[in-house]
Amino acid sequence: MAKTYGVTCLDDNAELVKLCRIVIIAVQPRDVKTVLASIRSVLTNDHVLVSIAAGVATSFILKELGKQQPLIRAMPNNPCVVGEGMIALAPTPAVSREQLESVEAIFASVGRVTLAEERHFDIITGLSGSGPAYVYLMIEALADGGVRMGLPKSLALVLAAQTMLGSAKMVLSRAEHPAKLRDEVATPGGTTVEGIYELEKAGVRAALMSAVEKATMRAASLAST
Repeated sequence: MAKTYGVTCLDDNAELVKLCRIVIIAVQPRDVKTVLASIRSVLTNDHVLVSIAAGVATSFILKELGKQQPLIRAMPNNPCVVGEGMIALAPTPAVSREQLESVEAIFASVGRVTLAEERHFDIITGLSGSGPAYVYLMIEALADGGVRMGLPKSLALVLAAQTMLGSAKMVLSRAEHPAKLRDEVATPGGTTVEGIYELEKAGVRAALMSAVEKATMRAASLAST
């Protein structure tokens, strides 16, 4: 890591915190308590903690620290890897404007940043945190449909992925309800209406809603597992 990215790597959490002002806790939920214990004594109000541990509330972290520490809960997602992530941030009252702006700038380098209330974070985890996996599944299914009808696999994947990307950009750039955009494609008696009819018969809409529900419920239970 040090050689590839030119960064300082240490094997002691406390020593690392002494060199930083923004500390990102990026571990499994079950390991957060151990990490906090290792850095508690060296944290000051000049440090801002950023936790991306799913299901771990800021109240739990502050209780473990035993003090009011500047703290931001964050939920990024997988597309951050290609600079198209969706990142939600929930700052606690102790976070200064300067600290929040610094953290926003870090995450803005890998995607779109929004502020959200922490009470919504389990839902955000179930929607945008887990959501890329649902989209990958849909891309795979669309591509398989193309292959079933005779397209080469490589071409089908490109068609499906770019169609998903373009459609998402339409929603974000036009700021219109997806149903309106859908109606622009689904002309009366056309091919798209037939496809949508099959999706509705199969319960695709309800299945996606249920996926968000189940992932939300799982996120809410992670801190205790």
